[in-house]
Amino acid sequence: MEKGEGRRSQEERRAETRARLVDATIKLLNEKGAGQLTMEEVAREAGLTRGAIQYHFENPKALLVESIFEIAERLSHHLDAEALVRLPLEERIDRIVDNYWQGFGGTNYTAFIEIAMRGRQDAEFESAITSALAEVDKKRAIVWQAVFADSGRNREEIQSWRRMLMITLRGLALTKMISGDWEKVSLHIDQFKDMLKRYLTE
Repeated sequence: MEKGEGRRSQEERRAETRARLVDATIKLLNEKGAGQLTMEEVAREAGLTRGAIQYHFENPKALLVESIFEIAERLSHHLDAEALVRLPLEERIDRIVDNYWQGFGGTNYTAFIEIAMRGRQDAEFESAITSALAEVDKKRAIVWQAVFADSGRNREEIQSWRRMLMITLRGLALTKMISGDWEKVSLHIDQFKDMLKRYLTE
């Protein structure tokens, strides 16, 4: 028993160290961008040595790939569909659109874009990004369908609006990253909510 407990403790320490390195990577990607990211800075931000990175990750690319999947996991955090369906339809729309924007407009998505730009011609990065995004999209599509299943619209119509929202928010996330124009971003999000409310309630 004691041996097993010690082994679990070692595994927990390993997971904690890896998580600290990934968290530091995401933070620095958001603050500095991929072009300025160094492993020395990641180690310092995590409160670890550069040797810790080398021990836990085969190379810097492996750390970035791990970060991709961690970001995807954070972005896939979904709302409680059962709780949402008990709300009036218009309030559901407000809640779920705001939840989506919280993901796209936050530091995790900024870091994701930085990695994607850095690795856009790298097959390993491309594979990781494609796989991570597919998993996020699958989870969110299920929740979206459940939330609006009683709207009177068919599945394709409901999912079409979700795809439109994704395209809109990706564009707004880039606008925010480049210009920092929060007022314009908020206006477009409100406009999308109004269009979806009219479509689903009329």
